[in-house]
Amino acid sequence: MRRLSLVTAALLLAAAVLSAQSSPPVLRAFGADHTIAPDSLLGKNARDVRLEDTSGNVTIYHGVPLLEVLEKNGLDLKTMASERQTAADIVLASARDGYTVVFSIGELRLERANPKVFLVAETASGPLPQNEGPVRLIVYGDKARSAYGLARIELKALAENTPASKK
Repeated sequence: MRRLSLVTAALLLAAAVLSAQSSPPVLRAFGADHTIAPDSLLGKNARDVRLEDTSGNVTIYHGVPLLEVLEKNGLDLKTMASERQTAADIVLASARDGYTVVFSIGELRLERANPKVFLVAETASGPLPQNEGPVRLIVYGDKARSAYGLARIELKALAENTPASKK
């Protein structure tokens, strides 16, 4: 009987670990947590993201620019005042293994017309492999800041840009 309960406990633990590994990332911004469902990165707004490996093999991923995801979840960049307010904001993107990369809102905004930073949820042949997904970060031209298996994306302000008259 004891042996059966140990096996059951081990199976439950393994299932919990696998479940945690495949959980979609959480966007922590504006005082709230928002789950980034892989399906939200697909559909009519999805773009093809082409990556070539060192052997010349090309993989086509489907996803959306990181800036679009941030704006959809409350980041306001429509006015000069809102751009000024977010000028000192950064985005931290962390993978399940702890690997963390950073982007400034300014660099994401600068590349709006030709985005370089994408969240992807599938390849042209289907869902991402378990070790890469369910959501992956791809940065064109900067492989070191691309991250597999995203766990968390955080929007943080490094400073407050308030008008001089309010200081």
